[in-house]
Amino acid sequence: MAMDGDTVETKRDRVRRLLLNPLKADGFRFAKGVKAEDAQTRLDRMADDLAYLNDDGLIALRISLRTKGEGSARCFWPMPATVLGLAESFQRRPLDELPQLLRWFASAAGGAALLGDRLVAEYWFWTMHKRPPVKPMDKKIVADKAADWRRRVELAEDRIQRGRTIPDDDVQWLEWYRGKVTYVEGLVGNRAGVTEDAA
Repeated sequence: MAMDGDTVETKRDRVRRLLLNPLKADGFRFAKGVKAEDAQTRLDRMADDLAYLNDDGLIALRISLRTKGEGSARCFWPMPATVLGLAESFQRRPLDELPQLLRWFASAAGGAALLGDRLVAEYWFWTMHKRPPVKPMDKKIVADKAADWRRRVELAEDRIQRGRTIPDDDVQWLEWYRGKVTYVEGLVGNRAGVTEDAA
């Protein structure tokens, strides 16, 4: 969207226009101990995290957040978890736009998942929990799922090589699985600019 004749509105600018600046005008601020540059960094991060919302979602979030200020005067910016959780109630964030997921697969963790043949299983875990599989139980779940899917791929490919027909459900699943492998391998290959190790 063009802001004037020459300037194009960025995603971050759109969040500022529809959400952050109106809330600032309503009196939202940070506590006295927060430095100006830290405050700006937090608001920029919030804008980036909320850029997936459409205009209606941002407006609905703004209306709701007006009553969610923290502190005795209810004028301090709410914690990010509060804002993000509320945003999800208005519009679910597409998993593929989750910055943590993109950083995870572009980091050493993604390379390890590729080497361990766990890419799709880790991606599946993210779809279920919106977080990485870092706990021992999480890792076991991913390893078990990866092993099950590996066996399923091997069985389907063996039947195909021997000229046997396989059920349509298995054909569709195999296409889905191969597509996900290709997609997540692309995330792993996107290492440029990654500075935060997700391990």
